[in-house]
Amino acid sequence: MERKFYIELNMKTVDGFERFGCFELGSDRGFAVRLFAGLAGRPAEDETEVLHMDLVEKRGGLPMNMQVISCTIEELGKNMKYLTRELFKKINLDDTLL
Repeated sequence: MERKFYIELNMKTVDGFERFGCFELGSDRGFAVRLFAGLAGRPAEDETEVLHMDLVEKRGGLPMNMQVISCTIEELGKNMKYLTRELFKKINLDDTLL
């Protein structure tokens, strides 16, 4: 059964949380977990938090949240830079990502 990992970016709206971005991480669980652990933020525990980043595993076509953090807009910017840099290195140095 094929599995894929990705990080979803979600923002709270009047209708609930809406996805506004996604980073595809490939099929390496270890890489996905290590990458997510490097993100700035805190465990999402309160529904009043506005920005969430979700580590998701998709197996057999069904998504399952593994971890969720909340972050500030400043942390989100830092996380985007971190994710882009790490994925760039992974894609260019390791052709097994996708």
